[in-house]
Amino acid sequence: MKTPLLSILLVAQSPLLFSQTDNFDDGNSTGWTEVDVLAAVGAAGSFSFPGGNTYRMEGATSPNQAALGPSRIGALRADVTYTDFYQSIDIVDFDESLDQNIGMLARVKDPGLGTLDGYSFTFNPTDQQMFFTVITDEGGPNLVDEEVPLDPGTPVRLVFQGTGDVFTCKIFDLSDLTTPVATMETTDSTWTTGASGIFVVTDQNDPANSTDCTFDNYFAAAEEPEPSTEIDIIGFEIDGDELVIEFTSLAGESYGVWNSLGLENWQEVEDSIAGDLGTTTIVRITNPEPAATKQFFEVRKE
Repeated sequence: MKTPLLSILLVAQSPLLFSQTDNFDDGNSTGWTEVDVLAAVGAAGSFSFPGGNTYRMEGATSPNQAALGPSRIGALRADVTYTDFYQSIDIVDFDESLDQNIGMLARVKDPGLGTLDGYSFTFNPTDQQMFFTVITDEGGPNLVDEEVPLDPGTPVRLVFQGTGDVFTCKIFDLSDLTTPVATMETTDSTWTTGASGIFVVTDQNDPANSTDCTFDNYFAAAEEPEPSTEIDIIGFEIDGDELVIEFTSLAGESYGVWNSLGLENWQEVEDSIAGDLGTTTIVRITNPEPAATKQFFEVRKE
């Protein structure tokens, strides 16, 4: 049984960056506004949580592509709007038999059938292409595209950044988050602010006309995190004889957890914790002092 840990103070050694994160380990979509525009015309898709720790979206076949558009489904973090933004998402699984565009939305307003405006950064695994699109009423031109040299079925991370009218799109192989496999940049001033999110839409040339993709590790903030602002304590609790700490971190960096009973004489109790930007890092400290003892913990970058 998990009980809240009220007698322990957890601090990050660095200042905190306001951000939105979700690793879906809670097995639900709390905080998300799910957008399934074809449900209103009798073609409802589905949202699920494989393994209780990822977010799967399956879009139903469009009953009339000419009139209603292709199969598509997505979700927004509509509780926060961004002007400048930095966001990322992992694409961990998808139906390779479907020709689909999978990606992120930014500066979104008026979500709905034939009404959504904003920007998208998408990856098409079938065609090994990525695209930046200006969306008006759910349609619009691809301003720029780029080849993505990856093997079929490779899980990837998408990073989408907008500063003013300048946009940068990157794709990483999940096995190497230090160097992007493809990057593209462009400029546009059509939309200035709005919500962020994730989505999948079938390619217009796909006769199957359905979508199926699984996401993980969503991250969004107003700017790219700097090393000095990486450590963001998400939560902590006692689980049996373990203290469980969750925090965001930086790919390629290593972290440690330090403990003190009185804000002096600090001791390192866990080291060499590998960082991964945009992902909730979880560390378990075995046999902490009894809950009646006031303790202090720090997460430090090594």
